[in-house]
Amino acid sequence: MKWPWGGNSSAADDTAIAVDPSNSVCPAGPILIVDRCPVCGATDATAQVCRYNKFITYERVPDEACMRYDYALCHQCGVVYATQRPIGERYDWLFEHFEETIGRAAPGEERPGKLALSPAPLTNEMREHLKGLASRGVFVSDHSGVSRKEYLPALLVDRMANAVHVEIIGSLLPLDRPRVLEIRSRLGGLSAALERLYDADCSVMTLFENQRYLIHEVYGIPARCPIDFDDFSIPFEGPFDLIVAKHMFTHAVHPGAFLATVRDHLRPGGHVYLYSEVVEAEFLDESHSMFNTMNPFHLQTFNTPSAVRALDANGFSTVFCTMVEGHLAILARRSEDVPADWARMPGDERKRREKRYRVAADLAVLQMPEQVRTRVAPDWDDALARSIANGTAEILKSGRIKVRPPKDAKG
Repeated sequence: MKWPWGGNSSAADDTAIAVDPSNSVCPAGPILIVDRCPVCGATDATAQVCRYNKFITYERVPDEACMRYDYALCHQCGVVYATQRPIGERYDWLFEHFEETIGRAAPGEERPGKLALSPAPLTNEMREHLKGLASRGVFVSDHSGVSRKEYLPALLVDRMANAVHVEIIGSLLPLDRPRVLEIRSRLGGLSAALERLYDADCSVMTLFENQRYLIHEVYGIPARCPIDFDDFSIPFEGPFDLIVAKHMFTHAVHPGAFLATVRDHLRPGGHVYLYSEVVEAEFLDESHSMFNTMNPFHLQTFNTPSAVRALDANGFSTVFCTMVEGHLAILARRSEDVPADWARMPGDERKRREKRYRVAADLAVLQMPEQVRTRVAPDWDDALARSIANGTAEILKSGRIKVRPPKDAKG
């Protein structure tokens, strides 16, 4: 399906807004306007620490409204959250075009070589093909002479990628035949390891139908799909001893409700393990574009202290957190109740992060692709002047602008 992207839209500040359908190829709305932190409920925040998401860098977009999320920095928990976010039919449409929305594929094109992870509907022909590939199992040796086209190398890749998380969980928790729910499992490797090592009783939720099919076919683990990020629910009865969720807190349209649902499905003293969560260091410390990092499904970001505060404010006590390949992994225990006296973000941390977001936002403007640079034209001169002054950008003799990591900013 081709995306005839283009057109204009306008939005008014309200609880929810709609977009002129004549100028949009996606549903007209609604777009939720968030007037308080969706994590802790606080109303005091620094507005527009980042105005745009990754759509601003694309040549073709569904409409102008989809580019503007107006992220704010909560002064209480410290989470950075989108104050404008797609919901309902609009969100569903973006999810149905998942690969295109996050920029992995061009509009109307399928991402090649990703059969096992494709969001495309699972046909009977595809099902039989996947069944044949899966019949080879996970460990197909390179010396066997079997072509990589005859099995699914992604199954072993998934097992190896999840080994670090199995190690963290197994080392920190006394697992004895635990009941486990894995949310947003890629291909079941983590749950399979917990079953093998700790005789866990696992259930799985996946994004796409082909993932659900493969997990059941390869491991026999009960799985359900899809995951509704807008109206999140768990299709399995609790309680669970452990809930593992990959890249969910970043994506949840209603993160407080997501954490409440997880908490309700945990037994008293049970644990949640969140991992592959995007942190702001990717653009506050390095020279990655803030706009690129904040893809249209990234509705929250944070640093480690704010992630801990967010969990604390929602009835979880952090046990352990670390960075795994640049993303946050955090293990927390369900508290007996949701405390009213959880620690708020100190003022000096807020001021420091505000300043660093300003630097990163300027660099994101300077890193805009040339063909769409007119979208940030009103910001260009000031962003360039500030970046040169703080040492994060310089104009080379060729006229090209060279940027440096924001951590190198002066002052």
